[in-house]
Order: sequence, then structure tokens, then C-alpha cells
Amino acid sequence: MAKFIAFFDGSGSPAEQAVVVAGFVATTEQWVEFDRNWNDLLNDFKVSSLHMRQFAHSRGEFTDWKGDEIKRRRFLERAVNIICIRARHTFASAVMMDDYRKVDAKYCLSEFSKPYALAGCTCVNKVHKWGQRYMTEEDTIAFVFEDGDDGKGQVMSSVKREFGHPANFLKKDRHVAFQAADLLAYEHLLANKKAQKYGIGMVGFEDLRRSLQALSRIPGAHTEDWGSHMEDDLMESCARDGIALRKVEQP
Repeated sequence: MAKFIAFFDGSGSPAEQAVVVAGFVATTEQWVEFDRNWNDLLNDFKVSSLHMRQFAHSRGEFTDWKGDEIKRRRFLERAVNIICIRARHTFASAVMMDDYRKVDAKYCLSEFSKPYALAGCTCVNKVHKWGQRYMTEEDTIAFVFEDGDDGKGQVMSSVKREFGHPANFLKKDRHVAFQAADLLAYEHLLANKKAQKYGIGMVGFEDLRRSLQALSRIPGAHTEDWGSHMEDDLMESCARDGIALRKVEQP
């Protein structure tokens, strides 16, 4: 019997272009080795943790790194390599907020599922399908989400419904795996922002940031396990799930 753990973190907000939930699944043994490698990385670079918004803008512990592109690149490349070695599979889901708002104007989507919950539950369903392919009946899996995002209850109920046990929500400082999930979610947020800016289909693999290109070496990256919710599929989902139409106010 193998014990798997899936760690997820979010990036973005409804006020931005997208809300993303992303993360990785691995065995408990792989996560133990990941912890050791990741803590070695943090110790070698003399930082306590990786928070991508701080790292990207050279804030907090990374203030003195501003302009030192060699150091920044070495750190990020080593972080990505650790993830690629230790993670078994990767999952990511983005909700494009302009599309979400268009559909929410027609259907009662926001009452049914907040953007974070929609992205998180999509990841749960993707893990469920992955488990059907690669897990045995004796294997177990635990879901752990970084705590603090709106939509926690909906994610918990989805995991309970699919797997018979609730998801766990922990603060970011409780496990270094959240830092890896934060890195992936942040890179997906930037990629989706870029796709929205230049148009869907106009951004190729070679246009992605090097860190996201490197993370795509992990199984799952070049499949539907990385994806985005846009207007067409949101409309289809609302119709399929029987989400009520909004009442139109009569003049």
C-alpha cells in the first residue's frame, strides 16, 4: 500500500485576471526527501522560506537580492529541480475572471462556486482521475490545501464527496511543500495573464517563463491536468450542473 499526499496552494484573486490553484502529488516517502532537499536549499541561500510574490519583487528576505540575477536564477533553478525530482504528478487549474464574470451575469455561478473553490475542486477531480489510473485499491491519498482562501468549505465538501474523507487545510508555514505549490501557482498565474493579454492561442510553450517550462517536465503538465476555465466550458458546466439562471429585472 502506498500513501500519497497532494499539496495545493493558490495564487491570484478575483480582482486580478485569474485565480489559480496548483500543486503536486507524491508518496509520503518522496515528500520526506523533498523536505530534506528543500530545507537544504533554504539553508544554503540563508532564507527561511520561498514566497513567490516576495521573491519576484525582491521584497522581504529577498530585498538584498534585487539586481543579482545570477543568484536569483541559481536559487530558482535549484528549487525547480528539487520539485521535478521529488513530485510524482502535477495539477493546475485557473479560473479566468473576465469569463467567470460573464457567465456569473447569466447564471448563479458565484452562489454555486467561488473562483478559488472552482479551481480547487477541479484539481481534486483531476487527482481523482489520476488515482483511478495509477493507484491501487489499497493506496490512500490525503489532500492538503494552504489555508486562508475564500471557498474552503466547498473544496472540503468536494473532497469528502469524492474520497470519503475531508481535505486538510494548514497554514503555509506548516509544510515546505506549500512553497513548491506556491511557485507553480504563481507561474501559472503569470502564464494566464500573458495569454489573456496577447490572446488565447497566441502564447506558445517557448513564450513561457523558464521556470514553468522546466516544471513542465513533471508528468501531467502537457495534459488536461493543467488547464483553465473559460467562458465556453463555464457555460457548459452551469447548464450540465443545473445552476439556475439569474432573474432578469423587468424595467
